[in-house]
Amino acid sequence: MDRRKRWTAVRVLVAGGTLCYGALLGRAVTVSGDSGPGKGGVNVGAATQFSLAGKRPTDPADLANYVKNRAAAIRLGKALFWDQQAGGDGVQACASCHFNAGADTRLKNSVNPHNATFTKGPNATLVAADFPFHLLSDVNNRASAVVRDTDDISGSQGVFLRTFVQIGFGSPASDTCTSVPDATFNVGGTNVRRVTGRNAPTNINAAFNFRNFWDGRAREVFNGVDPHGADTVGAVIFRTVGGVPTPVSVLIANSSAASQAVGPPNNGTEMSCDGRSFPLLGRKMMNLIPLNGQTVSPTDGVLGGLANPTGTGLNATYVGMIQDAFQNDLWNGGVTQMENNFSLYWGLSIQLYEDTLTSDNAPIDQFAAGNAAALSASAQRGLGVFTGKGRCSTCHSGPLFTAAVAVGGRSFSNTGVRPVADDAGGILEGNGRFKVPTLRNVELTGPYFHNGGQATLAQVVDFYNRGADFAGGFTDGNVRPLGLTSVEKADLVNFMLSLTDNRVRTRQAPFDSPSLCVPDDGLSDGVTNAICIPAVGAAGGAPAAAFQP
Repeated sequence: MDRRKRWTAVRVLVAGGTLCYGALLGRAVTVSGDSGPGKGGVNVGAATQFSLAGKRPTDPADLANYVKNRAAAIRLGKALFWDQQAGGDGVQACASCHFNAGADTRLKNSVNPHNATFTKGPNATLVAADFPFHLLSDVNNRASAVVRDTDDISGSQGVFLRTFVQIGFGSPASDTCTSVPDATFNVGGTNVRRVTGRNAPTNINAAFNFRNFWDGRAREVFNGVDPHGADTVGAVIFRTVGGVPTPVSVLIANSSAASQAVGPPNNGTEMSCDGRSFPLLGRKMMNLIPLNGQTVSPTDGVLGGLANPTGTGLNATYVGMIQDAFQNDLWNGGVTQMENNFSLYWGLSIQLYEDTLTSDNAPIDQFAAGNAAALSASAQRGLGVFTGKGRCSTCHSGPLFTAAVAVGGRSFSNTGVRPVADDAGGILEGNGRFKVPTLRNVELTGPYFHNGGQATLAQVVDFYNRGADFAGGFTDGNVRPLGLTSVEKADLVNFMLSLTDNRVRTRQAPFDSPSLCVPDDGLSDGVTNAICIPAVGAAGGAPAAAFQP
């Protein structure tokens, strides 16, 4: 059987340890007439299919072969994810593209020209009038006159184009690199920070996905080295056998989050000067104070106990944190073994940290648990549209509101965002299919779609109501004109607003974090002209904001 057409239940564990497959698949929500209706007539019990309560990503079956202390691994993963020293410039962390509800809401220097020809321009600022990227004279009619069209991408600021020379241990811990003239990302011949070629999806709940990245290249099995699983010939980690570090091939199942995590750190656009390797990154990080220069709240739900009372950083070392988290035979062969295994530590520890980022207490979860007042009458009507006339739940199914938690079916879908010739997608190249994103916390994770071409949920609803912008032979059959009324559109948006977990909005544990400064100008070489978010502890702090050009 073609594996792409076979459903497999993965990475979802319900309370009691039973693997839950059926709960992932969208089913119609019954309306008034059944027992126990809530406000608006929608049956509260029928909404249980959307409850995430008690469900967690499934561990690799052989996790204990690698990790000896889960809590220690989570501490390591959170520190690595938020540590700006990991960037080749000493500024860019994993979290730099996932700082707002797991996503990126920056407006300046966030455009990638896709075809090397800018519509907006490098280091420009996106404004409301730029959205949607494909603007029609009648938002309900995809055949109406085109007012504006661009194949630009709203992505995330990365690093300047540079070639790696050697690692740096200063403060900030910037590597020594050689600047390379950037033919695309420059203003008047002066390089600006490069921008990713796709919109950054949220990392919250991403550990449930069967595969990660929009194109699915982060495989479900982690080879300990890179995102590509079994496709990478010669990928090895090192175990100590008879006192000697020995190369071993591994394929760790249920680990697409680990596969994803090792992609950006040495990428010449996202985080690093071009040419750095994971062993060199390991050498750098293991000689630095974790999170040095960043504040960690003493009440941080994971790192609080390690917060340095003298100021910034942790009262720990990465060497010690690795030794606490991972099995001895993965590091006791010496420093070189630790450097060579740094990609393994990085991937698995960040995956275990991201496993904790499960947002399971949104109003929809409270409603499914029996609190009929958790959803407004409008949101309850929107739930009916979502599962009925809107056909949303055919792809955004189950408690994660995405079919991407399993393989096959509609986990990846062509929804007619751009012509196939413009972006062929992944998984099956040439058909324009992209991973169906989770809708949890979608209020906070704009702009939307893999190209970031829609600024608001209302624009997204208009897009689906008109049956997409570039429907073609590969487009999912459920993407066709819906005929929604203005009231149904508003109700649908209100329902999607009910998918926001307030802990995510206010950065309460497990969504708390160290402080972080992200560049807010493509010319900024450091934290000048930056957006800086303060460290918050488990109780949370200032709320995350929706994308608002």
